[in-house]
Amino acid sequence: MKSSVARRYAKALIAVGREDGAYANYGKELRTALGIFHGTPELYKVLLNPMHRVEERRALVIKAGESASLSSAVTRLLVILMETRKIRLLPDVAAAYSRLEDELAGRLRAVVEAPFDLSPDALNSVRDKIKAATGRDVAVTFHKNAALIGGLVVRIDNTILDGSLKTQLDLMKEKILEGVA
Repeated sequence: MKSSVARRYAKALIAVGREDGAYANYGKELRTALGIFHGTPELYKVLLNPMHRVEERRALVIKAGESASLSSAVTRLLVILMETRKIRLLPDVAAAYSRLEDELAGRLRAVVEAPFDLSPDALNSVRDKIKAATGRDVAVTFHKNAALIGGLVVRIDNTILDGSLKTQLDLMKEKILEGVA
């Protein structure tokens, strides 16, 4: 349920951003706001604490928005989230906004996992192959996962391409055990 609520807030902000022609900037600002809240957990706690008056918390959000040079639309969203006691949904709203931004830009997000660090050239090669297969721009992020032993795992939305050595060994083990039984 919380993801559907977060998506509604994200959709509302992206609609405003499309009208203003600033949806890409709003995405950056939303991620900046998320960084502020993650970087200052005390601020987050104050905004969640009903012991502080709503006016004080609203002023705090507006002050944080001004100091980070956030647009009025993003600041207004933060105020609404705080007033409706949904400020803890900010990470989900930012993630939903990023997905909507990607849809508008025709971009895919891929997560590449490997048991060792990959060079920028190797990541670019993976990105180029995904782009060639899908015909869409691709943003690639990398995660190191030593448990894979070798090979790669690529996640694109709900699709997982698993070429890891660990998976191959697990499959061989299953086939061997099936043959023994």
